[in-house]
Amino acid sequence: AKVITKEKINVIKKTNMLELLEEEYLKFPDDKDLKDEYNQLLLTINDKKDDIFNKLDNPSPSVVKVIEFFNNEELVSQLESQQALTIEHLSSNYNITSSDLDNYYKYSKFKYDCGMYDSEKMLKNYLSISQGSNTAVLGALWGRLACLILMAEWDEAYVAFQAVKEAIDNRSVVPLDQLRLRAWLLHWALFIFINQDNGAEALADLFIEKSYLQTIENLCPWLLRYYAAAIILSPIRRRTHLREVLAQISSMSYLYNDPITLFLESLFKNFDFDEAQKRLIECQDLVKKDFFLQVYSEKFTKESRVLICEMYCTINRKIDLTLLADKLQLTEDEAERWMVDMIRGVSDDTTAIVDAKIDSTNKQIIIAPPSKSVYQVITEKTRELTSRSEALSTNLQKILPEQALFLKYKKQ
Repeated sequence: AKVITKEKINVIKKTNMLELLEEEYLKFPDDKDLKDEYNQLLLTINDKKDDIFNKLDNPSPSVVKVIEFFNNEELVSQLESQQALTIEHLSSNYNITSSDLDNYYKYSKFKYDCGMYDSEKMLKNYLSISQGSNTAVLGALWGRLACLILMAEWDEAYVAFQAVKEAIDNRSVVPLDQLRLRAWLLHWALFIFINQDNGAEALADLFIEKSYLQTIENLCPWLLRYYAAAIILSPIRRRTHLREVLAQISSMSYLYNDPITLFLESLFKNFDFDEAQKRLIECQDLVKKDFFLQVYSEKFTKESRVLICEMYCTINRKIDLTLLADKLQLTEDEAERWMVDMIRGVSDDTTAIVDAKIDSTNKQIIIAPPSKSVYQVITEKTRELTSRSEALSTNLQKILPEQALFLKYKKQ
């Protein structure tokens, strides 16, 4: 805990949150090093406090002018409806210049550094006028997103997240900087998506995007944990993108692995159910301790068991209920109820997963022979038709020259 406190102090020193800094120093009053360091900084902290309060209470006339303008909500709304909320119009009619707006932005950032996250409204006002590609606009987008996350305004944070993503993807940013910005955005996304309905699906969709997948490969391979977890937690994305995440786990195994990636590898690459069972126990412990995944603890266990059951039923036609219960870490009665749900398709987010019947007398599960869905039949027929068309085309290309030569000689 003391090590974490020291690291927090190093971070907070760069901000204007002096009261929080003092709280961190005083957490361990018996620590001589922290006490000596705090005493050395105390005079500086008090002087800096006076300066900060003075700036907060007495913003520059340039900033006051912009604040007063935006406080007139009726006027701002009218200008927005007339599409007249532009720097040109404000400069001509309200004596608000680009320099005034820049000072307004700097003041909002100063408030943010003081831990006053209501500065989000100021950043929103700034962005309503400044829509260029300059650094300040990108900084304002990031600042507003940070404020909304820290205030736990998750719906608005999601909208702000999309605005930052669009800015990174579409503005003229140096490729290396673009890669770094995407890495930061991926990390911030974890805070937002765990607090959204269907957050796992949305997070999986973000990781699946090629540019963000390349970012994970190059800068932050540890995020592979959350990519794999998002796919496990989302039955819909799992059906369409499980192969892709398995390919990424395999290609990045020399860079990163953890119980979640190893669980998927043991199950789908090595087909080792005993190993998968051990990895699932490790996964359960990891998920409960992971800040972002702990809210999905029960669902993760459930969906992981679904994966084990699906794979086990795929390669076996007759399954001993006692053995299956052991694989799923359930009692026999729980395993039987579990299979009933799997057959009926009454579990959340799923349809019937296996076509089987349960022989309670012999404690067996009998899997029905695989039947093709309408979709599979159409796909196979289409593939067959394509192959036959190609073969017919090839044969025609061979026959036509011979037929032309035959007709030529026949005329002679």
